[in-house]
Amino acid sequence: MKDQSNSVPADGSRERPCLVALLQPRLTLAKGLTWPQRAFVVSGKEYRDAGFGEWTGFYDWLRASDGTLLGVRYWLDTSTAFLEVYARNLPYVSVDPSRCIEVYFSDQRAFEPKLSADQAFLYDALFRAADGEYAIAFGAEDLGGTDFEILERAGMLSAEGSA
Repeated sequence: MKDQSNSVPADGSRERPCLVALLQPRLTLAKGLTWPQRAFVVSGKEYRDAGFGEWTGFYDWLRASDGTLLGVRYWLDTSTAFLEVYARNLPYVSVDPSRCIEVYFSDQRAFEPKLSADQAFLYDALFRAADGEYAIAFGAEDLGGTDFEILERAGMLSAEGSA
């Protein structure tokens, strides 16, 4: 039997996983999607591409001094600056006005700056539900098995997408 862990389909494409942070009152993460996406459904709620494009800014995976994944820092620009106000009161988000929002996957927030400066720009599309709730999808190719175990403990939900 062929090992398919590193196989590439005939069209040359590779699976590109993404992690979705739903900006709800309680931390909610979604798995099971690849990017790019036009829309996806989590717990019966549909989120559609908000029209900002597939890349809306840089993001950094926030890590503790031992390399443990703690969260993600999303750098704001003029088109996404409204998220600072939107996310300000979410208990798992830390906001640096007009600069970035940090989404934490647990109560641990002491990250190591030298391990948390990825400046990734693979994919970070913004999505919006009909009720005005936002979600950010992050390209997750840089995350490993241990990282996904941490995300599972944070309580990820499954999502269904329409690429």
